[in-house]
Amino acid sequence: MTYRDLYLKIRDILKKASESPGSEALLLLSHVINQSKEKLLAKFEEKVDEEIVEKALNLTTIRLMGIPLQYITRRCYFYGLELDIIPGVFIPRMETEVLVEVALEVIKKKQIKSVVDIGTGSGAIIIAISKNSNCECFATDVSSLALQIASQNALKHSCKINFLFGPFLEPLKNLLDKIQLIVSNPPYVETKAKLQREVLQEPPEALFAGEDGMDFYKAFFSQPKLLKGKTIIMEFSPEQKLKLEKLLSHLGRLTFFQDQFMKDRFFMLEML
Repeated sequence: MTYRDLYLKIRDILKKASESPGSEALLLLSHVINQSKEKLLAKFEEKVDEEIVEKALNLTTIRLMGIPLQYITRRCYFYGLELDIIPGVFIPRMETEVLVEVALEVIKKKQIKSVVDIGTGSGAIIIAISKNSNCECFATDVSSLALQIASQNALKHSCKINFLFGPFLEPLKNLLDKIQLIVSNPPYVETKAKLQREVLQEPPEALFAGEDGMDFYKAFFSQPKLLKGKTIIMEFSPEQKLKLEKLLSHLGRLTFFQDQFMKDRFFMLEML
């Protein structure tokens, strides 16, 4: 069996579990041989060891059980960065890259000097911002496991970021005056929502936010005086736009942005 044969076999098996079986098959096989996709493609006509075949097919079986590929390979990709990821830490989504782009534009336009990422997870958002700006960067999370992985990723990409444990802005009580920009991809899924089984493998506290998915926003903006003069950029579900307008429009200048699929996905609130 050649690497090409093995790739095609994995791809065909993954058609039962993935919307992009070809891409996942390449990533999985690259992971097994610990080489880049480019190097894998270069050896497609070479014969593959039986040990590699066995390991690759075993991991394919695990993928069929609904385990996200990122948890199997222990890596994910965001804004051109390779990040470490493990079960128990939220997997960053491609859509959220637009949040980073909006944040970087705001940083440049307003000459922002300091930014905090609330609920940082793997650190994807704040690391992408740190790599592309000169801001002093902070990040918080209620998961010590997430902070461990985020710190690991920051070190991997030579980013100086202050990671702090705790909810919302609590860990930043003594630093709040200096924070100019707040970014977050918070939990916003309704508790009764039906999700794909792969998504249900991720930490529920990073996904669910009450019956209407609005718990995070309601709690975060319950003390607007603490946020006076700050710019806040957050992700949300398109179905929540009207509720967010009702909740936030009186607090400052509210602007909405779309993701790559032309869906309302982010808001920017410039607090009064």
